[in-house]
Amino acid sequence: MQETAASRSPEHRPSRRDPRSWSSALERTWARHPQLGLAVRAAIAATIAWALARVLPGPAQEYPYYAPFGAVIATSTTLAGSARSAAQSVAAIALGAAVALAVDALPVPVVVRVGIVVTVGVLLAGWHRLGGSGSWVPTSALFVLIIGGGDPLDYVLGYAGLTFFGALIGTAVLAVFPPLPLAPSQTELARLRDLLADQLEDLADGLQQEHPPTEDEWRERIHTIDPVLAQMRAAVQQTDEARRGNRRARRHQQDAERQYAQARALERLTLLVEDLTQLIAETETADLSQVALGPALRPAAAGALTGLAQVLRSVEGATADPDTTRTAYRDLHGLEVELRRARSGTDDDLFAASSVVVAIRRCLAAVVPVELAEEEAPD
Repeated sequence: MQETAASRSPEHRPSRRDPRSWSSALERTWARHPQLGLAVRAAIAATIAWALARVLPGPAQEYPYYAPFGAVIATSTTLAGSARSAAQSVAAIALGAAVALAVDALPVPVVVRVGIVVTVGVLLAGWHRLGGSGSWVPTSALFVLIIGGGDPLDYVLGYAGLTFFGALIGTAVLAVFPPLPLAPSQTELARLRDLLADQLEDLADGLQQEHPPTEDEWRERIHTIDPVLAQMRAAVQQTDEARRGNRRARRHQQDAERQYAQARALERLTLLVEDLTQLIAETETADLSQVALGPALRPAAAGALTGLAQVLRSVEGATADPDTTRTAYRDLHGLEVELRRARSGTDDDLFAASSVVVAIRRCLAAVVPVELAEEEAPD
């Protein structure tokens, strides 16, 4: 009789409230979405800053809301980024306040002062040392000039001082609970590998057609890789930056170094795959009277490209699967055998076909274990 969910004994029935599964799912979600951690850290920092600002003496009593504001603008996905953001934001606010105080002393109407502080503030906002925080210069200048018009010095102390105070708290919270976004960068690495595998499989499919694709048909098979490559670089760079001053970095040093090595290998592989794609699309097209591979070599070349794609999809951790790699090298060897056979029966040099073979071998060497690459290298 077919077993139903209701007929299962309690010990065999899957638990919908297994704390371990919930905990594991929560950890995965937390690791893959660093914005969640960023939001929690920002909330903690802003709450602490607000509570402390309420008990500070002097101008802080009038402008306590600038403390949580400073905590939020200083909160970043990395400790180094938080410190940099805090320094740049506070510097921009202080610079804008200085501009407003200087302009406020001029014997001109308020409407003229507004125009001057905006002009000077926007010019100073382009200072490269302020980074993305440069826009705070004209904003701060206007705040000080207009809101703090009655007592600008006290307003500057409250605005800039409490913002700096909150920024220190935001940075401190990140120092106590430092993020290390390994999961997002690993996701971007896998995404780029999959895209390169897709490109190789599309090339292989084009070569498996009865007739080579036209130039337009090849163009439809070429994937746009640069945006994904840029996102991978940004994610890995962020992880590398997060290691600076991070007390958790030593515990995950091996994982971070492995990701960095994978990123360098994938950058090289991306260039190789793009060159290989261009080579095949330009030399194996129906628009040419003489193609690079021809009917005799296209099946073997398609097999070698498919094998290379499977190697990329088999990457787990630091290296590709050894058995998949050996199969890919056998496919490549089969293409080399067919190329030698084709050379023996023609006077053509077959330089383009040879370049395809070399490119596939270089791609394999970029992703496989070193010992396997040496083992399979030609004598």
